[in-house]
Amino acid sequence: MSLATIDFTDPAIQADPYPIYRELRERAPVYRNGPTWLISRHDDIVTLLTDPRVSSARVDQTFAVLPPEVQAELAPLRHVLGSRMLLTDPPTHTRLRNLMTKAFSARMVNGKRARVEEICRELLDAVVEQGSMDVMEDLAVPLPGRVIADMLGVPGADQEQFSRWARDQVRVYDRAGTANDRIAVMRQGQASMLEMKAYLEAVIEERRHERRDDLVTMLVTVEEEGDRLSVDEMIVMINSLLTGGNNSTAHLIGNAILTLCRHPEELARLRRDPELIRTAIEEVLRFESPVQSTTRVARERIEIGGQTIAAGDGITVLFGAANRDEAVFPEPGRFDVARQPNRQLTFAHGPHFCLGAALARAEAQSAVGAVIRRCADLELVSDEVEWLPGFTFRGPKTLPVRFRAA
Repeated sequence: MSLATIDFTDPAIQADPYPIYRELRERAPVYRNGPTWLISRHDDIVTLLTDPRVSSARVDQTFAVLPPEVQAELAPLRHVLGSRMLLTDPPTHTRLRNLMTKAFSARMVNGKRARVEEICRELLDAVVEQGSMDVMEDLAVPLPGRVIADMLGVPGADQEQFSRWARDQVRVYDRAGTANDRIAVMRQGQASMLEMKAYLEAVIEERRHERRDDLVTMLVTVEEEGDRLSVDEMIVMINSLLTGGNNSTAHLIGNAILTLCRHPEELARLRRDPELIRTAIEEVLRFESPVQSTTRVARERIEIGGQTIAAGDGITVLFGAANRDEAVFPEPGRFDVARQPNRQLTFAHGPHFCLGAALARAEAQSAVGAVIRRCADLELVSDEVEWLPGFTFRGPKTLPVRFRAA
């Protein structure tokens, strides 16, 4: 395939993007592809993600291509997306991250492990005796939604609604389809965002007067040197947790089961030594990354990899390519559940390292560990996998498996 014609929404590339990633690393590690530069080598990506000349505030580029009347219509969505910590630069990013780190502490995540495992048991109880399930529908998608909703103190009756709001908003980040398709997706994402915003405003007001042991209360009460989050900032933070956490964690779990089924010798190895679950999940994050890329904008002229990136140019860093860089990972095409060290970049690097990484790891370890314990003779129903459309996120649309209840 010619590098001049790369279309990452091509179903053939989505099915297996790794050959084109390898070609980029070898032939053009910093490559101009239409309106953006593709960065495919591990060390170059690490360098760029810590370079102050590179900006994360790129939401304007997403909306600039829309007709003016559509931009005006989608102004509320643009505001929420542009206010997300992920899409801000210092000093705004530094302030928000300091406040969120206090609320989203490792102690809080570790305290939720028992509840995560309880939800895994409940979800598997519903399907394990029948000897088959769709991993995505029955486990991978509902688990992170229920965990986040539970952390927020959302009543069980409202949790499915939250999952729908999250799914609609996550689709905004996909790049598949025509321009009209993307506008329709953005309109639906905005409608769900506004519904969720109204719901959360009422919950936040309630927590100001009635404190509970949940994340909303933590956000209401968190303080850093006299600074607090505004209601608008709290809603944006919760929105980020729901959309980012739900999507990438669901894909991580699905990719883990898929990859283990495709590598039965490594699945058997993990069954023999369950303590390898932590390194196994890290290897899935590397080998079949649920987050394939992210974007940035050059603030100033940057020289990298023998190329000149001009101020204002878009930059796409390819985590999926970096995670198989031969210069960093011996035998990068080999799946090894005990691989160490493992410098995978799926959770990014530097100031924007994913705040929810510990929670995503905990959920994936619990879910995959539970499947391995309770599902003997686990295998795919079909070798054919339909991948979700889009480029940023990677995961199977459905994943039917069969097994024997252990």
